[in-house]
Amino acid sequence: MDELNPIIELSHPNRDKELVNNFETCDLYNNEGPAKNIREFELRILHHNIQSLNNKLLDRKMMLTIDNLNANMLCFTEHWLREDQMNVLNIDQFILVSKFCRSSSASGGSCIFMKNTLQTKEINYLSSLGSVKVFEVSAVELSDFGTILACIYRSPDSDFYEFLCKLETLIARVFSKGKHLILCGDLNVNFLQHSGKLQELLNLLTMNNLTNVVKSPTRITSHTKSLIDVVILDNTNDDMLIEYLDMGYSDHLAQFLCMIAKKLPKGPLRTYTRHFTDNKVE
Repeated sequence: MDELNPIIELSHPNRDKELVNNFETCDLYNNEGPAKNIREFELRILHHNIQSLNNKLLDRKMMLTIDNLNANMLCFTEHWLREDQMNVLNIDQFILVSKFCRSSSASGGSCIFMKNTLQTKEINYLSSLGSVKVFEVSAVELSDFGTILACIYRSPDSDFYEFLCKLETLIARVFSKGKHLILCGDLNVNFLQHSGKLQELLNLLTMNNLTNVVKSPTRITSHTKSLIDVVILDNTNDDMLIEYLDMGYSDHLAQFLCMIAKKLPKGPLRTYTRHFTDNKVE
């Protein structure tokens, strides 16, 4: 099976082989050495500005793509659904874990679906930052990995500086909890064209050791190319793979991130204590 290389860009991925090993485990808790038993797990995240989720989940091509990618997390922006519509949406083997829906219009929005085998919980201290057009955020904690996954949509006609302030607050709250951050979405800031807004966003990311690993255009028209969809990480040292996929029903390319995450098994850990007496220290 193929090994992951740091940041591989594939616009037409070959699906004849698996990208990486699905699971690797090793027993590290034993009497012969330090605690080991760290499991390696693939986080496979698909983000797409889907421009209306309604009816597209019935599309055979989309479901085959999700199956071929073996994605275990689906993040959508611009789903265009009301909350009552979102609550009855069904994706086989996935559960809806977080959503942002507009109540006054039928556009925008963000949501996160997870494979039903993953342990997650919605985090209200981030979802409460949500604001129509400015910061349409869905967020969930990956309980076993100490990681927060956030999906954000920002409308191009919204207040950029209000967005930047909310993003700074989100980053601070995540890091104050000692968590890693994976942030995807459509921020409507073009990373291929220098501007004051882009520079301020990059400054915020740099200050927090965050990197956008998407390097190619994500929205291509007959006249323009722009990179407005992002996958932002606080740790790019681990092996990972990033792909760009034309799903065929939006003018945005989808982004697929595959990265190795490590988790410690649940259960007691070995601890050591020091015993003090009047005569000596043991």
